[in-house]
Amino acid sequence: MAKVYVYHARNMKGELVTGESEAESIRELAMKLRGMNLYPVRIEEKRVSSFLTLSLTSPKEKKGGKVKLKDITIFTRQFATMINAGLSLSTCLNILSEQSESKALRQILKEVQKMVDEGSSLSDAFGNFPNVFSPLYINMIRAAESAGTLDETLERLAITLEKQQELRRKIKSAMTYPVIVLIIAIGAGFGMLTFLVPIFAGMFESMGAQLPLPTAVLLRLSQMIRKNFLLIFLATVILVLVAIRAWKNPKIKEKIDEILLKIPVLGGLIQKTSIANFATTLSAQVRTGVPILQALQLAGQTAGNSVYRKAIDLVRTRVREGERIAPVLKETKVFPTMVIHMISVGEESGSLETMLNKIAEFYEAEVAAAVESLTSLIEPLMMVVIGGIVGGMLIALYLPIFTMFQYIK
Repeated sequence: MAKVYVYHARNMKGELVTGESEAESIRELAMKLRGMNLYPVRIEEKRVSSFLTLSLTSPKEKKGGKVKLKDITIFTRQFATMINAGLSLSTCLNILSEQSESKALRQILKEVQKMVDEGSSLSDAFGNFPNVFSPLYINMIRAAESAGTLDETLERLAITLEKQQELRRKIKSAMTYPVIVLIIAIGAGFGMLTFLVPIFAGMFESMGAQLPLPTAVLLRLSQMIRKNFLLIFLATVILVLVAIRAWKNPKIKEKIDEILLKIPVLGGLIQKTSIANFATTLSAQVRTGVPILQALQLAGQTAGNSVYRKAIDLVRTRVREGERIAPVLKETKVFPTMVIHMISVGEESGSLETMLNKIAEFYEAEVAAAVESLTSLIEPLMMVVIGGIVGGMLIALYLPIFTMFQYIK
């Protein structure tokens, strides 16, 4: 019996097309769409709602960003092992859906198993959950299905995801300490201005002495915060929301990314992380057999920094016109000479994947060293910040007392 499906696909120009169509299965509709020169992105059964039926969560709602990279990495590693052992796709998905620690991933894998049992390809089934399975993931699976190397590709994907996870962990651990320290410093300063300073203000008022400038400024700041607390709070919330919105604006984000690259130490870390992501992603796809133009597009998306994403998009455009990767990378002026030279050697000798692997390994080690360097630099800097905030306030509060003792002598 034919069912009605809602589909999201891209045409030859890359534009997103949506619509509805009847088909016996998701696989049949996917083949129909390909015959119309449409590339399926997501296909899901249309759900009919009525007042007599309960509201059900659609696959689109189930995928909503609840699955962590860690859970996907573990799933991929286990999936690769099971496929290598000779188990069928349906059996693997059934076992993994039962033993996954993530409730959201368990539900998604059940949906994927159902689609595969109905005749859908694994890549098309994963494609129904783009917020969980990245375009890189889906395209590598699709290429593996065509080449018959699913077990090898899953193993490769697991390694790639593990590297990404480790990279994120290192950067996150480096940034967690300064953020926590900064929050504590701001909290301590706010607490002193709100509760401690008013006590000293009453004491200074009773003394009737002329206050030093730092003390007078501190008391005025404390008074202003206490009187306009709600206004300051609302202004802070609005400022944060505006900053988040500005960050999502491509042009503003590109400018911010350019500035970040010029910051000492931090800029170097961002550069090395972007190159490591680019090399790891492109290497994995070249080995799997993903077409080079598609591989470059996905590698650009995983680069992270918009400056590198823009550079890789330029490379992709020029490669489509028949040029090689290395000369265009050199024109972008954002990739180090060593990277360009190694890619050039890889293109000339037919060992691009090997060279990309070596670049990835080198820059992953460089990222680890840069993270340690950044951490060692931030720790004393944060102590200076806390000391400056808290110590400066205490000195300003005790200055009148020191002055009073001077007059007594």
